[in-house]
Amino acid sequence: MTPLVVGIDIGTSGARAVAMRQDFSIAGQSAVRLDKFGQNPRDPSAWWQAVQAALTELISAVDRAAIRAIAIDGTSGTLLPVDADGRPLAEPLMYNDKVDDGDILAAIARA
Repeated sequence: MTPLVVGIDIGTSGARAVAMRQDFSIAGQSAVRLDKFGQNPRDPSAWWQAVQAALTELISAVDRAAIRAIAIDGTSGTLLPVDADGRPLAEPLMYNDKVDDGDILAAIARA
């Protein structure tokens, strides 16, 4: 059995998943658009549903027992506040949002 590594990318338009072999060849891949799960691209539940759908499609194309690791990548600089159980507390602050709130700008400046 050839070991596989799965990569998941969550972007502004959807979720993508790829399974790769050690030589970087692709064993399987899938992509699911966010709008399949509603019209709000900021809805974290749509992100999760898209990831689940992409993984379900990918797993049907590869030997899931061969998966050795998973890497996850998200839209650059997007912040999603969650509670202790991982439930979203608010809509995310997206990487391309204009921010005028002085408290947020001050916190960024301190970081």
